[in-house]
Amino acid sequence: MAYQANSNNLSKLILALGLIFLPGFCTAGDTDNTEKELFRTRHQAGVRLGVWANQGELPPKSGDFTDAETGNVMGSFRTNINSASAYFEGYFGYRLSPYLMGELSLGTVNRGSVTLKDSTNASDIGNLIIYPILVQIKLYTPRFFGSSIHPFLMAGGGLYYGRRNVQFTNSQVYYANWQEENETDFNYVLGAGFDWPVAGTIAVDFMVKYMPINMPLVAIDKHDALAFIVGVKYLYSPK
Repeated sequence: MAYQANSNNLSKLILALGLIFLPGFCTAGDTDNTEKELFRTRHQAGVRLGVWANQGELPPKSGDFTDAETGNVMGSFRTNINSASAYFEGYFGYRLSPYLMGELSLGTVNRGSVTLKDSTNASDIGNLIIYPILVQIKLYTPRFFGSSIHPFLMAGGGLYYGRRNVQFTNSQVYYANWQEENETDFNYVLGAGFDWPVAGTIAVDFMVKYMPINMPLVAIDKHDALAFIVGVKYLYSPK
């Protein structure tokens, strides 16, 4: 079953790659001009915003939670985890060559709310938040019909940090060791997209990312996602 789910996720990514790159690879010629060449020499810094589409598991709506050491039932939980959420990402891109760029990105997504209730009827209310901290390489490919649109393939990896926090509580005693959860996973990322310079120092982009995430958090292990994001970036030349 896990193999089948991973195959479906990769099929979706391959389909997205085909839609992005088919026009670029059908280009017979590639006429450069000054503005296009300047883009290939500049670093990048910007922000992206889009949709986090869940490709992994969804936790049960309710159930019991236990103490990790003793296995005793500590109370009950209720979840409202979304299949799609808003995703935000900031990034810095370092130009390695006209066709290669290294990128460091920090993202965040709020997957939804989690409520814990212990045996004394005290409640803790918080959210499940995931922070992808990724290092990626972008390979720029042939342009769309010689236009100023620059398609790219991307691959990399890094740290996925997941946190179930507590924002509100009516408990008289607070135990952060079980009322909050923190987990990490080192894993890869694949993606594709295109950059479109709209001015000498400004460009917009569109990107699809596939992020496999495996960590035990909120009663599930698989938090895989496809992120569809658009962004704006500042282009600047090295000193």
